Amino acid sequence: MIALSGSINSESVENSLQLLQVQLSDLSPSMALIAEDIREMEAEQFASAGAAGGTPWAALAPSTVKRKHGAGGILVSSGVLRDSLTDPESPDHVDAIDQLSLEFGTRLPYARFQQTGAGWGFGRAWPPPAPRHGHGVPMRPLLVLTADRQDRWVGFVARQIESQAPLLSVTELGTQV
Repeated sequence: MIALSGSINSESVENSLQLLQVQLSDLSPSMALIAEDIREMEAEQFASAGAAGGTPWAALAPSTVKRKHGAGGILVSSGVLRDSLTDPESPDHVDAIDQLSLEFGTRLPYARFQQTGAGWGFGRAWPPPAPRHGHGVPMRPLLVLTADRQDRWVGFVARQIESQAPLLSVTELGTQV
């Protein structure tokens, strides 16, 4: 077995490590980038009727098309839901950032039923075959976290850490190892 032990006797190393700890305690710049990226992701999701997230939204029921008189697209009548997820100035937009976290979403209560489905549509992206009993809404995921997006967000944090991390030279590390 090989065992190594050592100590660092360097005030500059200690100072650099303390500075790094302080810098890592505030990831809010990365969280702001992630929030902006989520808004862009949501705009893509609405523009593609869900296809951008990998699950195209179910077509509107004929009764819904008739009620809307052909205006608007899937999940877009007034634009309030879309705006609540893409426009930080929307009164229904939720975007709370602190030093280590991000809360993102919408205050609109009906958004959850689009995300998960409801009634006969709960957990189903497509309506079941007729006859259906009762009411339902097919699942039309609004927030879809793809692996590519997650990798991008990790990259935002990694770049912030790299840009803030003090670089220590061999002389700063001291000679007692």
